Amino acid sequence: MPEYYEIKIKGHLDQYWSGWLAGLKLTHLEGDVTLLSGLLPDQSALHGLLERIRDLNLTLISVSCGRSSPRPSHQE
Repeated sequence: MPEYYEIKIKGHLDQYWSGWLAGLKLTHLEGDVTLLSGLLPDQSALHGLLERIRDLNLTLISVSCGRSSPRPSHQE
């Protein structure tokens, strides 16, 4: 079952890299950090993504995993 991941890396990546990084959403955060977020099908896909991050010589800040996709935001 796919799981939702949030991966933070140092530096701001261009949106161009999204396709090469498992199609995850790239969001620029304060402090020169990029957040990669989205669903990955399994642990093998996560390890492949982490290898790509390593191959690009990017600094990994954190990896977090949720049990399901992110909750939709509700506006009241």
